[in-house]
Amino acid sequence: MAIIKCPQCAKSISDKQKVCPHCDLDMNDLTEEKLHSLSKIKSLKNSQSIMTHQAIAMLLFLMGVFTFYNSDDKTAPQYFMSQACIVVGFVWYIINRIRIIMSKRKKS
Repeated sequence: MAIIKCPQCAKSISDKQKVCPHCDLDMNDLTEEKLHSLSKIKSLKNSQSIMTHQAIAMLLFLMGVFTFYNSDDKTAPQYFMSQACIVVGFVWYIINRIRIIMSKRKKS
């Protein structure tokens, strides 16, 4: 009895199980075409997740810039929070851009 990874959810399961207990994937009728389709779906979900993170990072950055330039009191907590939003949003955006480049290189 060996432990394998489920092709859909990538969790550890026994090679004797007919159905994955985590995602209910039927292990009996796995063909090369179905495995290829599952890997394509997994890749698309990963790409979509990265794009969502990138959009959130951009919104955080823009919200910080907007608050920074509309703040009159330079000692207010909102002023310092806007600076933190700018830095975190920018760094998060750059990290996500690197993740996109790495995933595109991995595909080719």
